[in-house]
Amino acid sequence: MPKSFVFVFIYLTNVIDAYTLTRIGSFSAKHAAFTSLHLNSQTKGNNSYNLLISTFGAPSLFGASDSVLLVRDIGSKLNNIASISPELLTTKVTWPNEVVAVPDNIFTSETIVIPDGFLVPFKTKGAIKIMEITNGNINGPYTLSETDSAGDWFYHRVEWFDMDGDGDQDIVTCRAREPAIPLLFGKEDEELIWLENPSGNFKSGTWNTHVLTHGPGVYFRFAQMNTNEGVKNVVFTAQFFTKSLSVYWTTQQGGLFTDPSKIQSRVIDNQIGSVFEVEVTDLNNDGKPDLLVTTNGSNGTLLAYQIPDDFRTGTFIKHTIDVGFRPRTSGIGKGAPGSAFTIYPNIKDTNMKPTVLLSGDDDGRAYIYEPLTQDPLDWSYNKTTFCDAGSGTVGEVSAADIDGDGLLEIIVPSYTTGDIFIYSYKQSRVEPGMVVG
Repeated sequence: MPKSFVFVFIYLTNVIDAYTLTRIGSFSAKHAAFTSLHLNSQTKGNNSYNLLISTFGAPSLFGASDSVLLVRDIGSKLNNIASISPELLTTKVTWPNEVVAVPDNIFTSETIVIPDGFLVPFKTKGAIKIMEITNGNINGPYTLSETDSAGDWFYHRVEWFDMDGDGDQDIVTCRAREPAIPLLFGKEDEELIWLENPSGNFKSGTWNTHVLTHGPGVYFRFAQMNTNEGVKNVVFTAQFFTKSLSVYWTTQQGGLFTDPSKIQSRVIDNQIGSVFEVEVTDLNNDGKPDLLVTTNGSNGTLLAYQIPDDFRTGTFIKHTIDVGFRPRTSGIGKGAPGSAFTIYPNIKDTNMKPTVLLSGDDDGRAYIYEPLTQDPLDWSYNKTTFCDAGSGTVGEVSAADIDGDGLLEIIVPSYTTGDIFIYSYKQSRVEPGMVVG
């Protein structure tokens, strides 16, 4: 397998930049599943990034096999990547999913949020949890979500927004329960909810749960959209179980979300199967936001939707970027691809179409898609497989300039092999007429 390649756009009259993506090393993290990078709030200005890793093992009656790991200031460790030994934050989690840092302005200490649980035996009892990780002071996890006598919930993602206008940032999330035998183990359901922040004190017990609607169950993105009536607060939802890409918004005065009767919705597309991920990003560099969407299954897709001038009434124009993803091996619950988001190899050179970074999930690969032209009407891409971890699973990738050189690094978790692969972009100059391979 080649470990480096070059993406080049050659113009006849100009010297241009070329970027080579190379694997620079790997370290061990058993069952590494989700990764996320965040600036260390204790060392701001020094480009010090922390890496969070969630891990989970097979269902078991015999104790926890799940954990959240941390690598502090990972950029300072790139000279000896193989020696990286992640710090264990906690094993008091159940199938932790997208673990991320809490924005700095919400609590007084450096904290992370852990949404956990899944639809496999012994892992269904999920929750929203918070941990303190300030300067090696590890406290928690503290459970914020309520238990439900009707059945267990699992959670995948958390975002923050002041839903009730009281000045505190609240938790926005989706939750689902998909019992194998609904009549015996609870009612199947999916909900878009928010948890009310009790004035910034996450140690005071559970936060009040407010249900906005049923249908969304896993991934979503909170966004603000311009309309002829002003800016609207909206939630785009990738509804895996109810097979719909949808958008929800509030008509309540002040853009608040305290009255569920004021929530309106629209189905964007319900003909694409199990919708896995949705991101809001300007894909074609026309100054307008688009949706980057994946569907996950035995014939998965990577899609783009142009958001109309009024998301409530206009037509969402769909573009198929890639199709035909499938798991390398068969099995219950396997699917491909995973999550996608956009990146720029040079973080200071963003006046162009972005590159799309995609996890293959159970196809065991990671991909990048480079736009073939800068024409906003051209939705064609060049696809490159930059990581092939074999017949297993590649988890949720992350990216940032962790070494401060202005060029991006990409973190790829290989769940099956128990490795974290690190890739780095390098820059070179290309003269007109040069042949680059």
